[in-house]
Amino acid sequence: MAFSTITDLDVAAAQDNSRALRERLLTTPSQTYVTGPVGAGNGERVLVLGGTGYIGRALVPELASRGYAPVVLARDAAVKNDAEFADAEIVVGDPTRAADVVNAVAGGDTAVVISLLSGRRPNDAEECRLVDHEAVVNGIKAAVEHRVRQFIHISDFGAYRPELIPQVYKLQVEGELIGQHHGALPWTIIRPTAYYPYLSMTFGDVKNGLAYRIFDHGEYNVVNPIAREDLAEFITNQVLNADALGRVLPVGGPWVADNVVTLKDAGQMMFDITGREPQWDVVTMASWDKKIARLTRLGKISKQLKPVAFYLEAAKYWSVVDHVAPAYGERTLRGFMEKLKDREFPTGSFRERMKNGTNVMPTDI
Repeated sequence: MAFSTITDLDVAAAQDNSRALRERLLTTPSQTYVTGPVGAGNGERVLVLGGTGYIGRALVPELASRGYAPVVLARDAAVKNDAEFADAEIVVGDPTRAADVVNAVAGGDTAVVISLLSGRRPNDAEECRLVDHEAVVNGIKAAVEHRVRQFIHISDFGAYRPELIPQVYKLQVEGELIGQHHGALPWTIIRPTAYYPYLSMTFGDVKNGLAYRIFDHGEYNVVNPIAREDLAEFITNQVLNADALGRVLPVGGPWVADNVVTLKDAGQMMFDITGREPQWDVVTMASWDKKIARLTRLGKISKQLKPVAFYLEAAKYWSVVDHVAPAYGERTLRGFMEKLKDREFPTGSFRERMKNGTNVMPTDI
């Protein structure tokens, strides 16, 4: 999806708007949610789809510690050896296969199904369709068939302005849940803003002495990301919570200076933590627009270039769209980055590592 060209006036206005929004957040308390665990289980069986991913590795132990019996549908039984799943039942299967999901739901008296499913390659339209839509619908249908008491769909704050492929499918799932397209099923939808690894992908670049890229002034948008531990606690708070049924719940991290950031703020954090003088790789948004338009045209001819155009669009999207939601939790982006300070990162830039397949996000913290 192409974006309209940003003019010089837009550049200045966006910076003013972002600064004003950040100031409002830092001077206004968020009172929508109260941070802290609410509710406990009594051995209820809770199936987690996508439970072996980044958020799942925090959610599964949180469910167990709160008295629920977590079940994880995993492609590999070996995950049982991971510490996060010591107290979980592992059912081997693939969520893209409807029969496997039915088997997982029918394996016991399942009270709740939680979907954390999200495609690993967001530039692959077919994978997004299979994972972000079809696999989630498999969970919904199985939950309806076996009279599950609640389906919790972990969506994306980007559903408020869906311009990327995964967001479109997540929004479609939301509509099918709300419209009860697959049968009567109590539902809760959670829309997290962003996760810390996504705002820390270039920490290795900065630590290795490279510049940090920003578009123009680097202050087109504001985001309050949320820690996976805090999100896990928030999700568990909604399990079998009557007040959460039939609700869409946007959520982000705390409204404090160490967590409410523009992309330039995130870069400045990296320089501060690594002790480096700021070094910015400034790219004009106007030139980025032209590059997107050119690669989009070429992508209609070359399948190899189409994913590249997507990544450029995604980079722009995450640089210009605000992701600000009611606050939950106490952990901060700066605290996450402090944990990265003493880590060793592969040499080469983020873009080079992305091309050669090296893990580009520190997802083990």
